[in-house]
Amino acid sequence: MNTGLSYASEPATATPDPAPQGFFSRLIGVYFSPSETFAGMAAAPRVLAPIIVFTIFTAITVTIIGSRVPMEKIAEERIQQNIESGRVTPEQAEQQREGMKKFMTISKYVLPIGGTLWAVGMLFAIAGLAKLVSVVMGIDNKYMPLVAVTTYTWLAVSIITTAIFAILLALKPIDDFDWTNPIGSNLAALLTAMGVDGLRGFLKGVLTYVDVFFIWKVVLIAIGAAAVSRRLKTSSAMVYAGIVALIFALIGGAWAAISNG
Repeated sequence: MNTGLSYASEPATATPDPAPQGFFSRLIGVYFSPSETFAGMAAAPRVLAPIIVFTIFTAITVTIIGSRVPMEKIAEERIQQNIESGRVTPEQAEQQREGMKKFMTISKYVLPIGGTLWAVGMLFAIAGLAKLVSVVMGIDNKYMPLVAVTTYTWLAVSIITTAIFAILLALKPIDDFDWTNPIGSNLAALLTAMGVDGLRGFLKGVLTYVDVFFIWKVVLIAIGAAAVSRRLKTSSAMVYAGIVALIFALIGGAWAAISNG
């Protein structure tokens, strides 16, 4: 018997796939090795743990921040702006004040619940939008890995932005905050700090999306989408994500223009 031929004909032992990373390993991996971390979500999304953590984290954050934000002061400033711009009469403004007083009595329940539901809903909506773009462009991927990518991205970035906001709350007087742009990590805040006046409406709304953390989210989601998809390069994913982000910015600018008259 030709033993050499016999051994050569035996199939090679397959290397077992590495076990999926745990929640904390993945969360840390989003910061330091996103491509490798997201790639592991293609076969094993495991979205339950990050969604639960994100939900709890968001509820606690919204509750704590909501207790510090001077809602009555912000509402009164908005009412005064509407009066000055002629959008409401003094009588209508008084009706708005009465409505705001009633809302304040239930806001401590409405804001945490509403804010948390909105944030969690956005995770699934953004993942759904990514899946829709994938279908249109002929990209092969699955929905749940995209949910995992989106959830870990939002959680990772939210932890950093919340920490920064907490530091600002501790160091900065409440009355000095611009509550429409509290962290000030975007181009609109930078131009205002540099003394550029007149940033209102559509332009200010668009420039608030030229934001360090918004761009970070877009980049991470693009990296993640490429990692959990077949035949999708990261560079192509960046282009698709950038186009969607631009559309979001234009919509946000239009909404700001409508809201501010």
